[in-house]
Amino acid sequence: MMDDLVNQLPCGVVLINEVGLIRKINATAGQQLGYEPDELVGQSISQILTVAGRLFYQTHFYPLINLHNHVEEVALTLLTRTGERIPILLNAVRQSSDGLICCAYLSVGHRHAYEAELIQARKAAELARLAVEESEARYRALSGELEHLVQERTHELEAANEEYAAINEELTESNQLLNRSNDDLQKFAYVASHDLQEPLRKIQQFGDLLRTKYTGTSEEELYFLERMQSAANRMSSLIRDLLDYSRVSTQRDRSRPTNLQEIVDRALTTLELVIIETKADIMVEALPTIEGDPLQLDQLFQNLLSNALKYRQPNIPPRIQILSRLVAVTELPASVHPARSSNAYYRIDVVDNGVGFDEKYLDRIFQVFQRLYGKKEYMGTGIGLAICEKVVANHGGAITANSQPGQGATFHVYLPL
Repeated sequence: MMDDLVNQLPCGVVLINEVGLIRKINATAGQQLGYEPDELVGQSISQILTVAGRLFYQTHFYPLINLHNHVEEVALTLLTRTGERIPILLNAVRQSSDGLICCAYLSVGHRHAYEAELIQARKAAELARLAVEESEARYRALSGELEHLVQERTHELEAANEEYAAINEELTESNQLLNRSNDDLQKFAYVASHDLQEPLRKIQQFGDLLRTKYTGTSEEELYFLERMQSAANRMSSLIRDLLDYSRVSTQRDRSRPTNLQEIVDRALTTLELVIIETKADIMVEALPTIEGDPLQLDQLFQNLLSNALKYRQPNIPPRIQILSRLVAVTELPASVHPARSSNAYYRIDVVDNGVGFDEKYLDRIFQVFQRLYGKKEYMGTGIGLAICEKVVANHGGAITANSQPGQGATFHVYLPL
């Protein structure tokens, strides 16, 4: 139907598809252009347009037809097979149903068509020039912004590098100061273990001699001697505990696979006499093997077990449980912050039925020299739990506790898997 209508029209008609390929050309157009109708089928319409016509076709024809579905009287120039120029007035209609564009044209006088084509070409050229200028202006603006951003980023990087250099210098200086501090602490530990302990041993020995030699000494004099020796013993214990704490703080890393079951067994052997005297009941679950320092872990569990035996309730035999379970990092209480990140932690619980304590003192009990009970009630220096906290931190873990007065205490030790 469409083909018959195109063939019957007295003017030249060209059907093109959406990409500009000729689908049909009627006999009138074929005669004017010097082609057989089927000869141009499948060719681009640009083949029969002049240079200016191609420019207009590419920049305006399709935008117009896509916007309006109808373009009226567009001046163009066609080229015949022999190169002759044919000025025309073009009407185009977009056939949305089948995707074709019908272009019908009428030849006009050469001068009139040429002038119309020049006007159209000038308009097209002017529009192209304006588009190029706008593009260049946009490019210059973007280039300026990019250069400004590069300069800003360069300044930021230079400032960051200077800051990092200053931080590295501070860290280096801090490490040097820390190493000197550790060296000084080790020297102090040596002096304390030799030069301070020796006079104390002399005081204790002379006190024993006085008590043995002067048997007729009055009650008051014996009381003074006992006070002197008791003070010397307390000072000796305090020095030993301080030495233990300093060693935990300055000791080099000697980690290796360590079976906590063996660690606890050694602690129980050391405390065997106290366990027998107090008739303590101790239950130990299977404990894991971790990467750790055996000497420090010995101190950890010996202090925890010693505390559980010391702070027992009067006339009630101590009952102690050591439990173990694996917990994911998401299961950690909000108040627990291990020194090293891990996906999971071993939680070792040391549970006792002793005197317990008020949890408002929880932070205090892990500090050096902090005591919740008087010396007359329970002997000690207030350093044991501080050593425990230091050992656990050295192993990348955390320690906390739950307790109520008279209800016993549970110490939770978290060690990374």
